[in-house]
Amino acid sequence: MNRVIGIDFGLSKVGIAISDPSGIISMPLETIRYKNQKDLIERLKKIALEKNVKTLVVGYPLNMNYKENSMTEIIDKFKVVMESNNFEIHLEDERLSSQYAKKIMIQQDIKTGKNKEMVDVLSASIILQTYLDRKK
Repeated sequence: MNRVIGIDFGLSKVGIAISDPSGIISMPLETIRYKNQKDLIERLKKIALEKNVKTLVVGYPLNMNYKENSMTEIIDKFKVVMESNNFEIHLEDERLSSQYAKKIMIQQDIKTGKNKEMVDVLSASIILQTYLDRKK
């Protein structure tokens, strides 16, 4: 298995995680702040090229009752755009990933309010690890 990038998608920033080369372990990578979709896509393409990645796992924000919402519509459109840029896209249920990331930070005595970008990259890592575990 090649490396895979995990994405916790937000409207102004995106948490990014990456798998190890064997596709077993997810590691937080960075948070991308962006102004528009074109900027985001270019930055994702650059990271993917540097890391030799063609597969993205994008957090899919379903409601707790499994229903789609306005954010899932945005992710659906983002998926189509990224597929047109030759990426293989997988959607992964991201419900509670941010809460779990905050819980991990609290356990490590890291303030969550002042470290929102860390919440984003940890959420991306949780989303990616869930995908990787399921693929085993």
